[in-house]
Amino acid sequence: MKKLSALCLLVFFVFPISLTHLSLAADFPTKPLQVIIPYGPGGTHDIAARIVDGQLQEVLSVPVIHVNKPGGGGMVGGAYALEQPADGYTILYGGLTVLTEIPIVTPNCPYSWQDFIPIARVTSGPLVLCVGKEAPWNSLEDFIAAAKKSPGKITVGIPGIGTSQHLVAALFAKEAGLDLNMIPFKGDGAALTALLGKHVDSVMTGLTSLTPHLNAGSVKALASSTPERHAVQKDIPTFKEKGFPNIVILSWTGAWVRKGTPQDRVKILQDAYKAATTHPSVVTLIDKAGATPDYAGTEELLKAVPKEYEAILSAAKSAGLSQK
Repeated sequence: MKKLSALCLLVFFVFPISLTHLSLAADFPTKPLQVIIPYGPGGTHDIAARIVDGQLQEVLSVPVIHVNKPGGGGMVGGAYALEQPADGYTILYGGLTVLTEIPIVTPNCPYSWQDFIPIARVTSGPLVLCVGKEAPWNSLEDFIAAAKKSPGKITVGIPGIGTSQHLVAALFAKEAGLDLNMIPFKGDGAALTALLGKHVDSVMTGLTSLTPHLNAGSVKALASSTPERHAVQKDIPTFKEKGFPNIVILSWTGAWVRKGTPQDRVKILQDAYKAATTHPSVVTLIDKAGATPDYAGTEELLKAVPKEYEAILSAAKSAGLSQK
């Protein structure tokens, strides 16, 4: 009898807690999610977010609305996301640039990566120096020779000051002894449009943004920031094999929410992003886009991001970009 009473008492206290947890989970999400993309349409982040979010809205059974907030190399979107309620309905689709580099290289940046909770890494990929199909340079050596012959004259389009692309371009210029004219745009898409319109001589961009233009034959890729050649775009040499071993930086994209978001909602988003990101159709689409499917969850990212921050800080100091 005593055992039965104890069991009843346990059920009395535990069962309501379980119901409460389920009811909290059941009422989220009940309306569309807002995904902030801190760059313009057609860029690496924009393409990756739209691929994974097509599946995400199937998993969560609510629409996903994409809001492009370009500017400040990604800082405008990051600051906007920080201003939204910490209720799980606003997701910042950022990554290495927005959360670690921008706070390092931008004076008075209004946020740090610690203001957000990483939900999932979705993709990773290299940064590539490319030129238009009619450019007179067919190799990195050709480009370097021309830049040395005309200091300050060759322009390099980048998707904003302080981005990964800017960092790699600045490191390349320093290590090759070049004076390159960096031209910032509001995202990879805008920089590539300028290249195709012959408004800049070259662009440092993510491979995801570049892939459609490579496939169309409208651009030439001179070097990639991968440690080894890319599994799909095998014809692109690496900076490392061209004699620049320090230029090995992979950019990545992923989802974050504001710190203070209720843990039960964070867990729902973690599970949903894992299911969406690892879905076979999403993996295939990411591969075709030129990125690398590279899922990682919150715990792994909380260990990796501080190390990445220190590595980026060192590289930014070397390139003369750090404000820290």
